[in-house]
Amino acid sequence: MKTLSFDKESGYFLLDGIMMAPLNESEFIQIAKENNIEIEDNKTNTYVHSLSTCGRLNEFEFGINFIFKNYCMKSVWLSWDGGNTKKYGYNTTEYQLIADKNRLAKLLAEVLGKGPDEIKKTFSAFNFSWGKISASASLQSAMASIGISWNMHYFHTQ
Repeated sequence: MKTLSFDKESGYFLLDGIMMAPLNESEFIQIAKENNIEIEDNKTNTYVHSLSTCGRLNEFEFGINFIFKNYCMKSVWLSWDGGNTKKYGYNTTEYQLIADKNRLAKLLAEVLGKGPDEIKKTFSAFNFSWGKISASASLQSAMASIGISWNMHYFHTQ
């Protein structure tokens, strides 16, 4: 399983040390092929689709979805199928989901070397000049996840 990491200074998301995000769709596919990273293509007939794989951050395993809109990467979602969600599925309570979100926020604080800049009931955000990384709990989908999004103007000025 690929190891996930973040370059918090540049905003890059890496798999086994290889920069995978943010990239446009053709660059992403090329880098994945060159590095033998298996990618599942979840194309639809719309201008938004996702490419996915899996990876590990410390002891946590994630499904990774790279979200593209008009061939431009908009965000990356790391879906955690562990904790209470793994035990209880859709029977996970709101309290249990928030506990899972808090576990992911603690993991991010450890990995990023800083505490969250914003804490709400269902998400904790770590803000950077290039964008944000957040831990969140979705009551509708009974899932805890980590999201990465970029201020697109930041990358256009680099």
